[in-house]
Amino acid sequence: MKRPQTVVDAHQEHAKKLLDMGLNKADVAAALQRKYGMSRATAFRDVDEADQSRDIEDHDIEADPVPRISFEDRDALMRMTRQMLVDAFTDGNVQDYARLIREYERLARMGGLKSLET
Repeated sequence: MKRPQTVVDAHQEHAKKLLDMGLNKADVAAALQRKYGMSRATAFRDVDEADQSRDIEDHDIEADPVPRISFEDRDALMRMTRQMLVDAFTDGNVQDYARLIREYERLARMGGLKSLET
């Protein structure tokens, strides 16, 4: 079933906002899949088209592809990542689950959730 152009535009606008935040394309596509229930191919197509239209709109956009994580953010990010892990597991989404495990381990190595262990 083909999506109406207004829906495509809304999805691409959401992708632009996430790309402007400095997120990489794979993470943006995964977010679109979760939020709108679209296929992986459709999500990546929307992200690519959104990225191309961003370049046309403003050539001076320079976003850091990996958002910097401060030590104050890590505990909140670990809790959020843990919830997303549960969602990925219950949905059977192996790719997101594996990626989230790596992110959770990275945050743990930074010393996250130490205050809850004591």
